[in-house]
Amino acid sequence: MTEKQELLNELRVIYDGDAWHANNLSEILAGISHEQAAAKPIPTAHSIWELVLHIAGWNETFAARLEGKNQLEPVDGDFPAIVERSPGAWQAALERLRRSHEKVLEVFAKQNESQFSNQFGDRDYTLSFFLHGIVRHIVYHSAQIAILKKA
Repeated sequence: MTEKQELLNELRVIYDGDAWHANNLSEILAGISHEQAAAKPIPTAHSIWELVLHIAGWNETFAARLEGKNQLEPVDGDFPAIVERSPGAWQAALERLRRSHEKVLEVFAKQNESQFSNQFGDRDYTLSFFLHGIVRHIVYHSAQIAILKKA
């Protein structure tokens, strides 16, 4: 299996497959109500909802960068505020996360593996480092969500 195939597979399973690290993100988010998602059981930490919006926003940004756009951060900020706290708004956040994950997979799949060792845009790291970073970002925040769900 090539590095690209391995990364694509890992990116798929950390969202809704047999993840190596623990439950996948979809499993972790299953059954969380909008009240739970907005709660701050650890006052100094972000809520589950804020983390979901953060992951989705950065997924959108990562996809834009992979498409050659010079997007520095998510359009609505790093950790956007929850504007409406309702079941529908929570479902919309989860749907945004799902769509952003699909977009990352779509754009990721178009990357040329022969370019993985090349510098990524004007950054001081390679495309491979960036792609691995996307996976790490989702795993890191998935663990935070899992801890908050238990709290």
